[in-house]
Amino acid sequence: MKNEAIQRKVDEDTGAAGIRLQGGWLYLAQALLAAIPVVGILYAFSVPSYFGYAIWGEQASLAVLGLALSATFLIKPARVSSANIGRPPVFDMLCALLGFGLCLQTAIRYEWLVSIGFLGFDAEYYVNLVAAALTLLLILEALRRLTGWAMVILVAVCLVYALFAGDVPGVLRGQTPDVDFLLGYLHLDSSGVLGTPLAVVVSTVIAYVLLGNALFRLGGGQLFLDLPLAAMGRYRGGPAKASVVASSLFGSISGSAVANVATTGIVTIPLMKKCGYKPQQAAAIEAVASTGGQLLPPIMGAAAFIMAEFLGIPYAEVALAALVPAILFYLALLVQIHLHAARNGIRPMTAEERPDALRTLRRYWPFLAPVLMLFFLLFALRWSPEQAAFASLLATLVAAKMVGEHSIGWRSLVDILGATGRSLLEIVAITAAAGIIVGVLSLTGLSFSLGLSIADAAGSLPLMLLLITAVAAIVFGMGMPTTAVYVLMATLVAPALVAAGFNPLASHLFVLYFGVLSMITPPVCLASFAAASMAGAPFMRSGWESMRFGAVAFIVPFVFVAYPALLLQGDMSGEQWLRTGIAFFTAMFGFLMIAAAIEAYLFRPLKLTGRLFAGIAGVLLMIPEDGALTLFDNIPTDTIGMLMAFVIAAVTWWQSKNAKACALGH
Repeated sequence: MKNEAIQRKVDEDTGAAGIRLQGGWLYLAQALLAAIPVVGILYAFSVPSYFGYAIWGEQASLAVLGLALSATFLIKPARVSSANIGRPPVFDMLCALLGFGLCLQTAIRYEWLVSIGFLGFDAEYYVNLVAAALTLLLILEALRRLTGWAMVILVAVCLVYALFAGDVPGVLRGQTPDVDFLLGYLHLDSSGVLGTPLAVVVSTVIAYVLLGNALFRLGGGQLFLDLPLAAMGRYRGGPAKASVVASSLFGSISGSAVANVATTGIVTIPLMKKCGYKPQQAAAIEAVASTGGQLLPPIMGAAAFIMAEFLGIPYAEVALAALVPAILFYLALLVQIHLHAARNGIRPMTAEERPDALRTLRRYWPFLAPVLMLFFLLFALRWSPEQAAFASLLATLVAAKMVGEHSIGWRSLVDILGATGRSLLEIVAITAAAGIIVGVLSLTGLSFSLGLSIADAAGSLPLMLLLITAVAAIVFGMGMPTTAVYVLMATLVAPALVAAGFNPLASHLFVLYFGVLSMITPPVCLASFAAASMAGAPFMRSGWESMRFGAVAFIVPFVFVAYPALLLQGDMSGEQWLRTGIAFFTAMFGFLMIAAAIEAYLFRPLKLTGRLFAGIAGVLLMIPEDGALTLFDNIPTDTIGMLMAFVIAAVTWWQSKNAKACALGH
């Protein structure tokens, strides 16, 4: 019975399709997964230094990488078969042992390897060269098992390019490094596998993944699901609105669109279908709402922490800058959902279908404390991200003890650590592979030359440069994780945006937004496909519906680039707050008009002419008179748009009132 309980937990944590571990292999898999966050905790708080050991950041990264590779090969078989029972296949066992052994010996010898130039001389040279090549191959194989072929192919293309960069014609021509230097550099340099993306995961991201897993597994997830259903379910289109609120809360902690869909969609999608939404519409709304969670503070996924490191600013500044755009994202989505529900007569949830808000609060209110504490520590006291995360983790354990639904013992703590390790496997593989891409771009000089070429292609038109960047981020993001897309675009394109005069933080957020939005953009839209499978809807129809419901979300990045005041940077004076408020309400009116044009409804159904004027008003409201994207000198475009919006709203409201009066009189 004990083995069966552990096996169920490993299956749940690992998602290990087709493999059933038993006995020692079962305990080994759980131990490896649990050890990943433990190493991160020890490194984040410099615990080895208390015992006289100085640990390099690269050594901690190698330890986490070795554990992640070993765990991946044990629980993710190369191919699923009925023979995968009891223990992993021999090939996978060898890969697990090799991955762990190579990373461990490299971590132990890291300081010496750096001192001899990575590879050394004579016999040592060939040993280190083979170790570097094998480590890179194991990273790619682990990446394939965890995420599929898309990113593996991209990394392979980059490696092939590095071998022939000097022979490539045109703007893609670069420097061709020697093969041995390339392998040693990618393996051990701080601009390769052990670069910023993986280092940020080890030092910071682990703490937040641990916090999210603890919060969900100890009962806090129920609070963030039941409260939105209770608060929004009573209104027209209630389940969809509840999905937006619940997904924003879950997503801001989980940082993963697909995981967010799986967590909240299992409840919200059936409720939406029951209240009148078509399956593809229910899937689309859940996908868009879940995707936005990666953009909402306090936790925005690994990419936001990497962004802070790239920009050299505190994470709290990144999170604060992302706050207003994220609020705009979700308010705009709620507005469009409301207009859609009003036009199509989507009913609210009945009292029997809704949870009781007071009962939920009385039962789970202690779980509000960790989230509020995280906000306070990050933004008010300016604690470091990892310190704030661990303080909130302790508050979560206290809250769980107060609620009393889950026991807080060694077994539950090990389960949480194991679940955290499983959540980190994909992130570790992705960031290690992203380091390979960054290393190739750095060695060949492509990141500099390609950025200049993109800027030259856009010419003197800033809007064209933004459009090229947005399309590139979406194309690269198809089938690829957000973190990898951000690292790639931040290396290639973001410098060109900054050089063109755009705000640096706005430029990096712009890249991140479109990398995230690739999760709902056909033909490869992972969040939409995950929601479609839960809703029993056609995959591509769900993807296109996601584009429709998320149409306004594609405009949000252009808005905060045009109105940098929305990013709340610097010391906010009274005048700056006023400018931010005006920009916020201008954007919301613009989103309302665009949503009305898409849904053909504003107080009453709109005809083609009304939709056209609403769309024009919305676009004009997106073009500031004095912002970074001014297209027409001395023409008050946003003022004209606001006047048009008021006229359209007033006319449709008056027509709606007259129609109701005529209906009652008749």
